[in-house]
Amino acid sequence: MVQKPNKFSWVITLFVFAFQFSCQLESGFEDQTSMGEIGWPEKQTLVYRIPQIQETGFYQLDVSIRQDNNYPFYNCYFITEIKNSKGKKLKKGLAEAFFYDQKSGKPKGDGLGDLFSHRYTIFDKVYLQKGEQVQIAIRQFMRRDTLQGIISVGYSLKPIKENAKN
Repeated sequence: MVQKPNKFSWVITLFVFAFQFSCQLESGFEDQTSMGEIGWPEKQTLVYRIPQIQETGFYQLDVSIRQDNNYPFYNCYFITEIKNSKGKKLKKGLAEAFFYDQKSGKPKGDGLGDLFSHRYTIFDKVYLQKGEQVQIAIRQFMRRDTLQGIISVGYSLKPIKENAKN
């Protein structure tokens, strides 16, 4: 015998779908580039093109770096730049990432074993207009040909809520 769904099961199903959609990430952009076994070459600038900004407003740019224990330094300098479609620099900055505690040598970041993930807010307020096309460029600035131990590098560009304090 086949039972028809009752009103209660429809309400539960509707609630589950509503909850699922409310937990999704806010609109934004995110991407990662795997560096492979070699690491991050000094001359390799990672470029991410964003075809169209969805809403006019302020955005936050984070850079994420994943490294393993083969990384030879406690820190990493990198330069991040945002340009519009006409090539005009909107923001540029030098950042320093700390992968290990300077004194104890203990790894920082999230991870297990010898892999660790780090996320750094580079620009907390970048004003972008709807329909604008932007390019995000990230390059290492350690003045070493190749940085071994860098597994991946990426970015996250998310709109800032109007009532958020940054």
